[in-house]
Amino acid sequence: MIENRVGHFIMYFRKMIKFHDLKVKAVPQVLFVLLLAISFGIRIAARPIVIDYSIYLQQMANTYSEIMSSQDLRDPSAMLKIAQSLQESAVLQNLLSASLKIIGIFILQRILLMLVSYFYLGAYLCDHESENSSLSCYIGKYKKALTRFVGFNLIFYSAIIFILFAGLFILSFAAVLVPVLILPIMLISYLLPAGWFILQVIFIFKDITFLDTGVTIWRNFKLSTRLSAGNRLIIGVNIFFISFLNVMIGMFTVESQLISMFIISFLEVIIILVRQRLVALMYLSRTRRVIAPPAEG
Repeated sequence: MIENRVGHFIMYFRKMIKFHDLKVKAVPQVLFVLLLAISFGIRIAARPIVIDYSIYLQQMANTYSEIMSSQDLRDPSAMLKIAQSLQESAVLQNLLSASLKIIGIFILQRILLMLVSYFYLGAYLCDHESENSSLSCYIGKYKKALTRFVGFNLIFYSAIIFILFAGLFILSFAAVLVPVLILPIMLISYLLPAGWFILQVIFIFKDITFLDTGVTIWRNFKLSTRLSAGNRLIIGVNIFFISFLNVMIGMFTVESQLISMFIISFLEVIIILVRQRLVALMYLSRTRRVIAPPAEG
């Protein structure tokens, strides 16, 4: 028996780019259109709020400049007065309201994309388990895993958000007491994306395990981390490739903002499906038995 290892993304490249290919015809096309409608449609819905946010942000900058110019900065209580003036301004309330709306819309978009792309992941896994996959297989696998998938991710992301805000609060409080800590705290904030990337690598199999096994929500924390153990470097390389593509998509722009949003959404959906296939292929490499070839006589 050969120890199962995750391969380089080049090994999976030909299979993972065939995002349009599932054994049950029309399913990938329907899922693609649905994902595109979610990605592009919610971007369109959020556009007026984003425009308002930009206006409020500029108004906030102007208000801040006016308050700063009206205060004697040599007065120790000046900063407190500035903070109180900003807090009482209607501009700040509008800015916070727009910010919360944008965050809420973004979270809704992510949730819907996760739910639909999870169906695709289950369908692709079905195709590898049976030569005669069917729509009922796709639906059955999805329904069986959905409750645990939702429950796990609620706990997972809630814990991350809680730890993040608690950490930022503690660090901010420490910076007030010991100003010299401001620079290390700023460095830590810049490293947050790297920390998120590492978490993605460690828990790369956190969703697919529910589709393939009957693991419970709590046991999945241990199972998913154990599956990635020993392969995290190559998983990191593979996921970095996908992350790099996402960054490239984010930099794409054309003269028409509407066309630009559509193209970005279109490419985003492709990357989502390619990533799901890559996760499935890495998982299969890690979990399915590989028999050593017989020795030549």
